[in-house]
Amino acid sequence: MQDQEKIGIVLATYNPHVEYFQKQIESIQNQTWQNWVCYIVDDCSQPKYQAEIQKIVENDSRFICHFHSDNLKHYYNFERGLKYCVQDPTITAIAFSDQDDIWEAQKLEILLAELRSKQVLLVHSDLKLINSHDQTIHPSAWDFEGRNPEKATVELLLLRNVVTGCSLLFCTSLIPYILPFPQDEIGWHHDWWVALVAIQKGKISHIRQPLIRYRIHSSNTVGVVQNAGNIYTELMVWTSNKYRITGKSYLFHYNLSKALSDRFQIETNSSQANPFDTLRLDFGLGILKLCYQSWRNSYGSEGIALRIWILKVLFDIKKVQTHIFKTLSIHHENNNIQTK
Repeated sequence: MQDQEKIGIVLATYNPHVEYFQKQIESIQNQTWQNWVCYIVDDCSQPKYQAEIQKIVENDSRFICHFHSDNLKHYYNFERGLKYCVQDPTITAIAFSDQDDIWEAQKLEILLAELRSKQVLLVHSDLKLINSHDQTIHPSAWDFEGRNPEKATVELLLLRNVVTGCSLLFCTSLIPYILPFPQDEIGWHHDWWVALVAIQKGKISHIRQPLIRYRIHSSNTVGVVQNAGNIYTELMVWTSNKYRITGKSYLFHYNLSKALSDRFQIETNSSQANPFDTLRLDFGLGILKLCYQSWRNSYGSEGIALRIWILKVLFDIKKVQTHIFKTLSIHHENNNIQTK
């Protein structure tokens, strides 16, 4: 099977911590599944870091370095990495890698076996949380964050991402639907988009065995939040933000949902109609239904749903106010004309 299946790994780097990067590279080299190629896609790191990257991997031809003079940030940098994978037709499955984690030795082997035996489009695993000294913080990221990925549907995945990029493996057959990435407007993540495409096109498989030691440290661009998505956590976040209401999170989900609908040409009157649609004056009824679905399925994202629902209600109230003001203005102008 190793002669038939070749895994492409996209490893995104930016000014990596050299010690952590070294451990990440060693954990990839120590994989029991050895038929892989790793594209190191550097997002305009400083020259000293680029030199360290080259030095660490120089004796292993399976690592192919691509250094870039433009900084695209992680979302578009991973897209850039996927484009390198497309150029190799022998690659049959693709994995993402961060620059500072540690992979368990059987990670690729277990993921690939699951991908083929279950005949799914994407598979992902749980992660063990470690600190800067490789000490375990929590044995399960899914338990820590209150994730129940087995309950995911397209709609619930739009509400909350439960798929971590460095833990996934997906079929190359998804590439035509994944690329190009939708234009990032409010901080989207590459793994969220890939997971949405996979669950839209077929099935996702979930492995509760942690296959990654996911490092939590001060330089993380994306971390984990305990009991993320529940009502209490959302209230605490809102309190820490001094009860500010910006509407960004509503637009975030609206744009992401619209991008998925546009990519797959989902009709607005279908069963998968966008619950975040700005054109639907429903005062968030669709989002409340999503909140109920999350509660009923123990998906654990009711807090997120209620936050977005409040923003949708405010958005619709503003729309009604604008309509009333416009109607009154027209009526007033007509009265003035009749008086003259």
